[in-house]
Amino acid sequence: MLTVGETDAFERRYMEKFRVFASRFGEFVRYEHDRGARDIGLHLTHKLESHQERVSSCLCWFQMKGIMKDTLSRRKFNDQDGISIPLKVKHLKYWYLQPMPTYLTVYIESVDQFLVLNIQKYISQKWDREILSLNKETTTVYVSKDSILDEQAFDLILFKSDVEEWKKALGCDQDSSFFCRRDYDFIWNLGVAEERQVKHCAVVRTYLTKLRGEIHFLEYQSLESNSKTLQEHFQFLMDLSDLEIQYPYLNFFDLGSTDSKSDFEVDGWDEQDPDIIFSPLVLSNGEKITGTKPCGNEFIEYSLGFQLNDLGVELVAMIQFLVKSELLEVNSDKRVKSELLEVNSDKSASISIAPWHSRDV
Repeated sequence: MLTVGETDAFERRYMEKFRVFASRFGEFVRYEHDRGARDIGLHLTHKLESHQERVSSCLCWFQMKGIMKDTLSRRKFNDQDGISIPLKVKHLKYWYLQPMPTYLTVYIESVDQFLVLNIQKYISQKWDREILSLNKETTTVYVSKDSILDEQAFDLILFKSDVEEWKKALGCDQDSSFFCRRDYDFIWNLGVAEERQVKHCAVVRTYLTKLRGEIHFLEYQSLESNSKTLQEHFQFLMDLSDLEIQYPYLNFFDLGSTDSKSDFEVDGWDEQDPDIIFSPLVLSNGEKITGTKPCGNEFIEYSLGFQLNDLGVELVAMIQFLVKSELLEVNSDKRVKSELLEVNSDKSASISIAPWHSRDV
């Protein structure tokens, strides 16, 4: 009778798990013959409002490995920071030289989880060109157990590819392409603010009891109207100076010195306690924004206005070009994911630069 070996059956099962999950993010590509030292490719796609998908420029390859539960138990896996995988050096040399990235993907049966590692980047960081003269048959590669192959991992892979694609399409520098890709819906909304007859303000919150900061970008039509959140920014160990670093395409200013919504308030604010002393928010133009202390003494909030500066106007034009070139779809009523973005319950885009969100793949 014909039989299928245990390891072959195991490989079949985890490959099918990978295909079912990864099929949400693109179209599969395979070698007609097994000659490429890579198991399967994935051409990532962008989801469109029409529920169709646009094929991106991102074609990545996956080399699959699996570890059975009899080899690595759940307890042993939980007790270690990662796993070491033996690989052939000739394969590492091949992957290192390829124009498209290869991702080592390891299925851990005991925890039913895929780990992922950009093997090309790993080689560059550990050996670089020295890998080409490494005189041994095999070597080990370390994969952190925190590097999980999840939806965010595919988002990050696509984000990186889009930045390079847009840089080429726009003829711009890396930073401009990065901010276009990260904040395109937000920038688009600011670019059409005048025709929508809306104004904006920002609330910067620094916590006294937590190691994080927040920036809330708000939009309103009049002093009497309610504001809505356009974008939220959460950052681990955020310094007040990070405001202009993270948003170089905006000019910030004191609301009290303009005709903007100077009496803007956030629900739950109390009058400033004169006994509490804290540093003002100092902008690059030397302007100082005085903070207020809401109830509970938990955090300090600074309210200020913002508008697009010259770079911001350039980014709006770039985004308009991308839309006309059908490389991007924007909708002022929709907030979409990008790089470190999550979508919260009120549909505003939320950027997290916490360590657990700003991971690499």
